[in-house]
Amino acid sequence: MTSIKLFCLPHAGGSSVSFQIWKSKVNPLINVCPIELKGRGIRSNEAFYQNFEEAIDDIYNVLISSIDGPYAILGHSMGSWLALELYYKLLQEKVSLPLHMIFSGNRAPSSERKEIIYHKLTSEEFRKAIQKIGGVSNEIFENQEIFSIFEPILRADFRMIENYCYKEKVNKIHCNMTIMTGKEDPKITSSDLIGWKKYAGANCDIFKLAGGHFSIQENVPAVTKVINQIFSPYVMKQEHY
Repeated sequence: MTSIKLFCLPHAGGSSVSFQIWKSKVNPLINVCPIELKGRGIRSNEAFYQNFEEAIDDIYNVLISSIDGPYAILGHSMGSWLALELYYKLLQEKVSLPLHMIFSGNRAPSSERKEIIYHKLTSEEFRKAIQKIGGVSNEIFENQEIFSIFEPILRADFRMIENYCYKEKVNKIHCNMTIMTGKEDPKITSSDLIGWKKYAGANCDIFKLAGGHFSIQENVPAVTKVINQIFSPYVMKQEHY
């Protein structure tokens, strides 16, 4: 039987570790494949991305070298915008496209909104602002030595996001899409979620799960249940072989 690879892209400051817990919670035919970004985890010796385009090119190269069958892409928060641009890079390069796209914990990049420019804050302002977002142990913020390790990664990611220049898309996303959000995420409104539907060329489902901005970590049972539900038609088809 052929498994389906689910490539996962993390939030700002996140790494492949964010998705490891899913591996034992999803159907065995769903192969969770976190993509490690430069400057963290096993790639901590590599320089941070200078811009969004560089990140997309790098992620594209990692993905292409890993595709050997059916696959899907999931991105959370910052990762959702990376996932969107990655899809259009794949479309542009005329390579095998994903069976499904999952966008989590973010508004569509076409939605206009004035927000804090995090990467230009002083170290103390930055620490307090990031702590308010949640999703990271308070111990990291309260220990200056530990925070000094994470700050460069976070600041580089926020610089990349905040300098990202979105360009309108001509084509729709050909495969089905799923949008996920935490019900208690203060940064995401219903109109933000609906904004993703402008890219949909096929079915687009929206799931509001218990939890905040980091519901993918706070509510693993609900998130993995959605993932299993999304791919159940493919899994059932494989199990009949």
